[in-house]
Amino acid sequence: MNTHTGRRTTTALCAALTTVTLAGCSSSSGTTADSAPAESSSTIGAERCQQNRDAGPIIYLTSYDLGGGAGVLSQVAAAGMGFYEDLCLDVEVRPKTDNNSQMVSAGTAQFAGLGSASDVLAAQANGAQVMGIGTFGNVGQVALVTMADGPIQTLSDLEGAKLGYKVTMPGQLRSMLEANDVDFEQVEAVKVGFDPSILPQGQVEALQAYKDNEPGILEAAGHDITVWDPAEFGVEGTFSTTIVNTAWGESHPTAVEDFLRATYHAFNWLRESDENLAEGIAYAESVSQAGFDAEHETTRWHTSSDLVVDNLLDGHGVGYQSTELWQPEADELLEFGTISEPLDVASLQTARYVDAIYDGSELIWPAPGAE
Repeated sequence: MNTHTGRRTTTALCAALTTVTLAGCSSSSGTTADSAPAESSSTIGAERCQQNRDAGPIIYLTSYDLGGGAGVLSQVAAAGMGFYEDLCLDVEVRPKTDNNSQMVSAGTAQFAGLGSASDVLAAQANGAQVMGIGTFGNVGQVALVTMADGPIQTLSDLEGAKLGYKVTMPGQLRSMLEANDVDFEQVEAVKVGFDPSILPQGQVEALQAYKDNEPGILEAAGHDITVWDPAEFGVEGTFSTTIVNTAWGESHPTAVEDFLRATYHAFNWLRESDENLAEGIAYAESVSQAGFDAEHETTRWHTSSDLVVDNLLDGHGVGYQSTELWQPEADELLEFGTISEPLDVASLQTARYVDAIYDGSELIWPAPGAE
């Protein structure tokens, strides 16, 4: 049975009274640094609680919206269900900015989600002072979508065609094209927004997509599409990576650990039952400032969370990452000219925070020192 419903209602009311999506309202649990001395509880010990309170207010920027993606809804639900509060963390969850990595590097936010390891590595190569600390997906989530009855029947048909991409051209897609002997110089790659209707409208012949989002939207609208998955061509990748401000993380290690602990606890909680998922989706809808399609976001959750669970690394739980997992994307960034020098991947990501919250593949909940 969920024991956090009352706290979720309070948080939702706080959010409704502010201009920030998930506002850090004062709570009865007192999670700010100037609260009374911490007391041991059923979820965290007093000493660790105080260390987390001393970290102060925390801002987390999602990788996209406040919807149903596994690397989004987990944090939204952790805030709404009170899991961060349970660990004495004062967390405010906001949708993405124009540049999450810059915001975290500057200390304006402490944590953020990025689309993949590639996004983290590219930001670090550009000087961002951030550390990759957890990765939901150990498989790529980007794909290429074309119309089933359109001009792209084989990948070689992309030569001379217009391909729409978001933000930056994913190395995983380029690797897939090169594996099929497509001359990328002959592809008209154009930066587009996040509206997938430009594909059936004919503005592009191919569109970068996320496996849990655009295909479902297009199919729900009655379009017959073809999804080209880089993983089916042997291209490795990742998705939904969490970053922390490097200096802040070094100064507040228990807060980093317990932010991840509560996030992955929420992921597990959402997958426990349809009732839990429905409550998480309802909360996300209540705080979303954009249009929210609960049915689509529920499907999005199932698709992306299944991708996470189906691709867990042996002996590890959600969030674990490694140099070996990230290296293929670093190699792609160099090969395709996104970065000019090789990166020392081992120094740009760490599994130490995730290692601290797991016993093998089992998440440690409650936190150490709990009653």
